[in-house]
Amino acid sequence: MDQKGFGMTQPILQGRGIVKRYGRVTALDYADFDLMPGEILAVIGDNGAGKSSLIKAISGAVVPDEGTITLNGQQVSYTSPLQAREAGIECVYQTLALSPALSITDNLFVGRELRKPGFMGKYMGLLDRKAMEDFARAKLSELGLMTIQNINQAVETLSGGQRQGVAVARAAAFGSRVIILDEPTAALGVKESRKVLELIQDVRARG
Repeated sequence: MDQKGFGMTQPILQGRGIVKRYGRVTALDYADFDLMPGEILAVIGDNGAGKSSLIKAISGAVVPDEGTITLNGQQVSYTSPLQAREAGIECVYQTLALSPALSITDNLFVGRELRKPGFMGKYMGLLDRKAMEDFARAKLSELGLMTIQNINQAVETLSGGQRQGVAVARAAAFGSRVIILDEPTAALGVKESRKVLELIQDVRARG
């Protein structure tokens, strides 16, 4: 989802001839795609069709054997999810990649922790807990997830839908260009699935 280029006709993300092989198994066989700004694009296929491999190729989790990926008109090649994240591509994997024992706030900021200004933050590494909690609360509120009363409760105490909401909120908070969701309603009930789909619409509407 593009936050700045909504309405542009050029794809914000494009793939051409993407190939990924694992030994003798070809997971992606010259795959093409175009993602337009503001578009919600679904990738549909049977188990083993290569959906997760495509997501991993886009998000830097694996390196394609052939093909090109273009972001905002520039050809890119990522060798790690961190590189893709820094470019503005956030991914919510099927396994959610959340740390169950950590709080909601800590999960939102894992790897991006805010440090206090001045000496204590720069040299002592003291975290700015209040700023992190305020940010987390604001993001959850924006996405209508404040049914979660305590943002410092452990993620393992949340329902499946709430956990998915936290993962999506993290991606929405830091994904400046593209958010990728790998089977976002997997293992969820009808009510929770509907809530997650509404959440995706909300994220798109907010740009």
